[in-house]
Amino acid sequence: MTARRALAAAIVLVIGAAGLMFLGLEPLFSLSAGALAGVFVLLLALRHAPVRVDDGPRRERASFERGSEVARLAWGFNMRTGVAGIALTRRTRAILARRLAAAGIDADDPAHVARIDAVMGEGVWQRIDAVRAQRADLERALDTTERLTRPQERS
Repeated sequence: MTARRALAAAIVLVIGAAGLMFLGLEPLFSLSAGALAGVFVLLLALRHAPVRVDDGPRRERASFERGSEVARLAWGFNMRTGVAGIALTRRTRAILARRLAAAGIDADDPAHVARIDAVMGEGVWQRIDAVRAQRADLERALDTTERLTRPQERS
C-alpha cells in the first residue's frame, strides 16, 4: 500500500467525520462513520492494486539431485489412476510455458502449436491442458523442455 492511498483514506475519514458532525450527528458516531468511509476507500484502492503472482522460487538444479520435477511434485497425483490434480497441472503448465518462452515459443499463441508439438510430441500440450492430465504426459513434457532449455555442453 502506498502512502498516497493511506493519505487519501485519512482525508476521507476527517472530511466525512467533520461533515457528519456539521450535519448534527454525535461526534462518536460521525467518527465511526468517517472511519468506515476511510476503510472503504482503502479497500477500493487495494482492489485495483497490481498483483504480482510468482510461480515460486527458482533455483538451479544441483548435479547431485535425482529425480524429475514431477517426482518432487508427486503429492498432486492420484496414485491409483495416474491422473494429475488441477494444482499440479497448473504448476507444470507454468513451468513448461516458462521453458518454452525461453526457447522463443509462446505457449498461448495458436500459431506456435506446431512448434510445441515438435518439441514435446504430438498432442502432449493439448493433453496436459485437459482436465485429466496423465503422469506420463507431464513427465515427457518436462523432460523434453528441460533438454530444450539446458545449455549445450561443449565436447
